[in-house]
Amino acid sequence: MVARNAASAILVLSLAFAPGSASLAAEPPETALPAGVRAAVEVRALDLDVVATKDGRPVTDLTRDEFVVRVDKKVVPIDYFARVEAGTVHGPDLATASPDLVLDTLRNDAGETYVPRQFLVYFDDERLLPQDRKPVLEGLRDFMTRLSPSDRASIVSYNGATRVLVPFTSSKEDLLDGLSKLETLAPRGLALESEYQRTVREIRISPRSRASLIRSWSTEAAHRERWALRELARSVSALAARSGKRTLLLVTNGYEWHPGRALALAYGPSLVSQFAEDVGEEIEKVLAEANAAGITIQVFDAKGLGAGVDASERSNPAISPFYRAQGYRDSMVTLATGTGGSLVENRNEFRSDLDRVYREASGYYSVGVTLSGLAGTGERKVEVRTTRPGVVVRTRNGFLPRSADDAAVDRVEMALLTPGAPGDFPATLRIGSLSPAGGLARRTGPYEVQFSLEELTFREEGDRKTAVVDVTLAAIQDTGARSDVKPERKMISIPASEWERVRAEPFVYRGQVKSGKGNIRFVAGVRDVATGRMALASADLRVE
Repeated sequence: MVARNAASAILVLSLAFAPGSASLAAEPPETALPAGVRAAVEVRALDLDVVATKDGRPVTDLTRDEFVVRVDKKVVPIDYFARVEAGTVHGPDLATASPDLVLDTLRNDAGETYVPRQFLVYFDDERLLPQDRKPVLEGLRDFMTRLSPSDRASIVSYNGATRVLVPFTSSKEDLLDGLSKLETLAPRGLALESEYQRTVREIRISPRSRASLIRSWSTEAAHRERWALRELARSVSALAARSGKRTLLLVTNGYEWHPGRALALAYGPSLVSQFAEDVGEEIEKVLAEANAAGITIQVFDAKGLGAGVDASERSNPAISPFYRAQGYRDSMVTLATGTGGSLVENRNEFRSDLDRVYREASGYYSVGVTLSGLAGTGERKVEVRTTRPGVVVRTRNGFLPRSADDAAVDRVEMALLTPGAPGDFPATLRIGSLSPAGGLARRTGPYEVQFSLEELTFREEGDRKTAVVDVTLAAIQDTGARSDVKPERKMISIPASEWERVRAEPFVYRGQVKSGKGNIRFVAGVRDVATGRMALASADLRVE
């Protein structure tokens, strides 16, 4: 509970403008986005990355006419179609690719247009046992060695909080060092399993206390699962801010969909409906976050071959090992298949599956539908099939339009997990002296964000010039605990007569921050709402 609640100690308080100035009705200068970063603007097309196979082998010669796309069960016309092969979009296909795919492409030294690949390796160490990780780590070492210079990967570990072991990088040495570092960190799964077995023993020897014991376990387990899924959703959001083909490799033993249900069925069947918890809503939020951004989740069940496990060591004989395992498996299947990925299970060797994941991130069909042509709003169900006999296709099964506001939050989430994450224009952040407030663990004080007014888009309104910005201040401790990302929308208004005098001066935005103690990295985001361009700045501070 301590690690999970630690994030509440990094809360941002009031945000307030300093008296300032404003800027121009003209568009800001064109600026190339930082490499590997997506623009914080609304998407224009429903882009589907479709993997096609026959008898387990890739099918690379399908045409647009061989695909059928349904949105909310209605067939819709395919407006964009391209084949990505070895991460490259060839010239003829580029002309028919969706605008959002084109926006993500880059050119290499040979002039070829390619789609960068982004991999986030997420170890769910709160649920993993020490012996679970080794086979996956061995496979990942091979995986990292085959990454191309244009690929980027990051390694994070969730153990009550999300800790970044390696920020996004193309350095194979750094990634291999990160995997070695991970081996020295003890996962928490063994402690949780011991706690579970202790609860089972208490239930067996205390029949009169069974109801309260089952209820207590269910409540605590549900809280733990909800927090873990919330953190996973935030990591998906951070990955969404990366450009190109984005894949999350989730190494886990699964999330219990109905925490405590297996216990209740074994020792108190009449209690099932009364005390059973359900984290389906949180699982769906992760799924929606991934599908809104077009992220593929590849899930690796690290438990290994079921035949090699003595079920009596992991659960009491009165509890069905199959039923208990199924409660965790359902979440893994949903996250994988719902995003166009797959669940890798019953394996003690993962090299071949990781090889397949890399190939699927490198070769696929990009099938697009113009958003303006889709009726309705909100989340939609998506189905893709092919008319060619024997060919199986995989893609995400849902879509949620992603707004520019959502994309801006993604950029800040990425900056929290990626020290030094670049913005679209420069800004600086300064945290003032923090003093005790509201208790021994609380500190509060001023902060300032400086940026140039000329980077913003101003409009003439009578005798004034006005611009609208979203300002965000968030923080992350060295333990991985993070504050929430909550942008504040403000208007900058300047008398037109003052413009020439103030346009070249730094504009200062001032506010108050409240935090707990520890080593903290603060991240500020300033977004020009009219264009979606963002500045990102950070400051490291030891709060005593």
